[in-house]
Amino acid sequence: MKEKINELKAAFVKASTDKERDDIDRQMQELIDIDGDKFAASLVESAKDTADKATELAMKQKLQDIIPAVSLVYIAKTYFNKTDAWLYQRINGNTVNGKPARFTQAEIDKLKYALNDLSKKLGSVSISL
Repeated sequence: MKEKINELKAAFVKASTDKERDDIDRQMQELIDIDGDKFAASLVESAKDTADKATELAMKQKLQDIIPAVSLVYIAKTYFNKTDAWLYQRINGNTVNGKPARFTQAEIDKLKYALNDLSKKLGSVSISL
């Protein structure tokens, strides 16, 4: 059911007429009539997936400006004890073993800590001639 809901969501985004939107509403109502509880659970799951994707895109957008200026190799090794490829996979949401690579909440917290720590280290540097 979730796949059908996702298809209808995508169609709704592309819909350009009231008739198309009404047809999508009718199809949604049919799904509700078939199994309202399953429809509700699938809709919630689909909404969570959308929220997760939005969070990932927002994080990627924020990191986009600093990636050229900081060493992701250093961050990956020092703070995560992982490779830079591992870090890039999560930042970009690459497919690994058939599913998108994502940060866990603990990893997001660690990344926040790493960026804050680097910010402090850079801010403490003073060069005088």
